[in-house]
Amino acid sequence: MLTFIWKENESKWNEVIKKVPLKYGVDFDIPEEIKTPLRAYVTLDGKTIKYVVTIKEILPKGEKYDFSRTTKGVHHILLIEKVAEAKLSINDFEFVGKKNVKYIQKIAFVNVEEEAPKIPIKSKIDDEIYNKLMEINIKNNYELPDNVLLEFSKRIKKLNIGEEYYKKLLEEASKEFKKSMIDPYEAVGIVAAQSIGEPGTQLTLRTFHFAGVAEVNITQGLPRLIEIVDARIKPSTPTMTIFLEDDIKNDKDKAELLIKKIECTKIIDIADLEISVTNMTIDIKLDEEKMKKRKISKEEVFDVVKKIKDKNINLKESGDVITIVLEEPSYHKLYLLYENLKNTIVSGIKGIERAILKEENGEYRIYTQGSNLKAVLELEGIDIKRTKTNDIIEIYEVLGIEAARNAIIEESYNTLKDQGLEVDIRHLMLVADMMTYNGIVEAVGRHGIAGKKSSVLARAAFEITAKHLLQAGLLGETDFLRGVAENIIVGQPITLGTGAITLIYKPVEKKR
Repeated sequence: MLTFIWKENESKWNEVIKKVPLKYGVDFDIPEEIKTPLRAYVTLDGKTIKYVVTIKEILPKGEKYDFSRTTKGVHHILLIEKVAEAKLSINDFEFVGKKNVKYIQKIAFVNVEEEAPKIPIKSKIDDEIYNKLMEINIKNNYELPDNVLLEFSKRIKKLNIGEEYYKKLLEEASKEFKKSMIDPYEAVGIVAAQSIGEPGTQLTLRTFHFAGVAEVNITQGLPRLIEIVDARIKPSTPTMTIFLEDDIKNDKDKAELLIKKIECTKIIDIADLEISVTNMTIDIKLDEEKMKKRKISKEEVFDVVKKIKDKNINLKESGDVITIVLEEPSYHKLYLLYENLKNTIVSGIKGIERAILKEENGEYRIYTQGSNLKAVLELEGIDIKRTKTNDIIEIYEVLGIEAARNAIIEESYNTLKDQGLEVDIRHLMLVADMMTYNGIVEAVGRHGIAGKKSSVLARAAFEITAKHLLQAGLLGETDFLRGVAENIIVGQPITLGTGAITLIYKPVEKKR
């Protein structure tokens, strides 16, 4: 079968994809031997095929078109019905009239054995079943994503399903997959808001804590959901789940040594501080029991106190008491030093107030009150791939925006699930995408997404109406009425669902 490949401008083609199906004018000649319907191919760089296009009809050359696509004019109009992504090399095709085509500058004609040509599999996954499924998927235009095929290959191995059933499995999966796809012009934002908001009213104000350790609390329910969508700089109860590497995850002694490195211990936690205004001294009286519990030695405390650099301070040691003497009397300096000493860290990581060890699923894990992801990931013995925190902004700063997006999805999903509520994860994914698509984590409210809308009426409808309208009037802003809220305000149909499509009825002319 004869078909063709042509080179397109990327930005122009991206606009085409959004509007498919459509009529598309081209400025090159197409031979009459090419019969429709057919598959044609689009390249953006001239070397690889990026898209497979289903063309329903090619309007013949010679018709008078009342528009011009290029300076050369329109030669044909293609009725493009469907566009699908592809990853092919032009060298995989047999070219007509050309040999060893290395680079397509405009258009080339090719021969294919059938309408759906066999596409060579160039998978990075070395899996025979997966590659066969991929081949069937592309050949039959099932359009199943790679992760679905990978899951199929795993289950086929486990259940030992014969190769004769592969096509039937993918056919049924494709039907279900296409059923789950969103209709064009669906109001996904409103559906997501309703799907999260309705069960969100049923959330309780409960807080969850680990049994026997009341100090490690995690905010749950509605307060936690509000924290997530508001993109709070610090959650009310920051916490971490720290996983250990394979060589120490079953060793309790090594895990406890790691806790010592993680849990932040200040002088006030292991000693009593007494201030003497008369003598201009501060006595640090070490508590042996507290030090033993936190595995802190006297030498460690002495070393930390000795690091205080001030030429007007002298240190004296007497058993379990360290005395700090000010040579020059100064009440202000004495009390300032007293406050600083209380919060001086002896061991551990700043920000992590408490750490507990729990055995779950055959391994030890560390749960913390407080979070410091960057410092924890630098410790030896930590499984950095599984260790996580509930502080989304910290994840963004340490691991980047994609990790923050995944954290928003996971945290919000788990918050709802812990209350026994099932919300389709795609709604939460849409919220996460909106909060992170600019490359930073933005709140949903007026300080973030809602406050940055281009429409004046949409911003005014959300909060602080008079302020937005006055500011827009002073600056001479224009509202193009492209969204939902602004069109409702002015009484126009919204550009969603049936309101996004203009239908014109053309009656059939009666023969006279």
